[in-house]
Amino acid sequence: MKSLINPLVNSLGYEISLKLKRAEKSAQGDEDVSDFDREALEKIRVVRQHTMLPYARLYSLYDQAVYCETAGIAGSFVECGTWKGGAAGLMALANLAYGKTPRHLHLFDSFEGIPEPDEAIDGAKAVNQARAAGAGTRGRLVPLTNFYESPGALQTNRDLLENIIGYDPAYLHYHQGWFQDTLPRVAGEFGEIAILRLDADWYASTKVCLDSLWRWVVSGGFIIIDDYGCYEGCKKAVDEFLKREGLSSYPHRPYLHRIDSEGRYLIKP
Repeated sequence: MKSLINPLVNSLGYEISLKLKRAEKSAQGDEDVSDFDREALEKIRVVRQHTMLPYARLYSLYDQAVYCETAGIAGSFVECGTWKGGAAGLMALANLAYGKTPRHLHLFDSFEGIPEPDEAIDGAKAVNQARAAGAGTRGRLVPLTNFYESPGALQTNRDLLENIIGYDPAYLHYHQGWFQDTLPRVAGEFGEIAILRLDADWYASTKVCLDSLWRWVVSGGFIIIDDYGCYEGCKKAVDEFLKREGLSSYPHRPYLHRIDSEGRYLIKP
């Protein structure tokens, strides 16, 4: 869940910290916990201060990235909505640990914050949270202030990926701007995608990500939708897209795996 105003930030930070501490305690004291669980926790600690994602979504992402490396799933790792780079950093760590060669990472973000929700389609929760932060709800492409604890600046992403993690900058691609501007311009230029992670919040943002990038995800690749269970607009954009692609009913509908109450992922048919 996104941190929107300070009370929510504090509450969310405590919840995530508590879950992580429980997992760490289990990993240290339970002989049944696997070596991979311990490894995942170590990698999560590296990016912990650069992400708002709860433990379940981080663990799932690391597992998926490792699978892509070990199973030979071709393509770039792509994230739309990076905040401070934690999720992208986790995918980079998986490549460094398991990849035979460096993998291209593409990060799409305004690096200024998220835009306004649209009260006509994004739902009451999005609208109420935006208004509580003193923001508009007309769907304008302007950065919302007071919505996050702090915006994820481009340099913050660079520092994590290039300096803390030490990923080769030649394989890092930062696409700064609104998705509606950047994605149609560059989609397809970097070829196949192994993991497409969408942290796009609203209907319009999610829709342009799917319209622009779905076709480039390889068969067997992962599409992760961070806000499917959180915001009505995101869910609506995903459901409409699957219907339009003929993937909304049996036997063609891909299974939306539930990571937690909000996060989902599917495997490209």
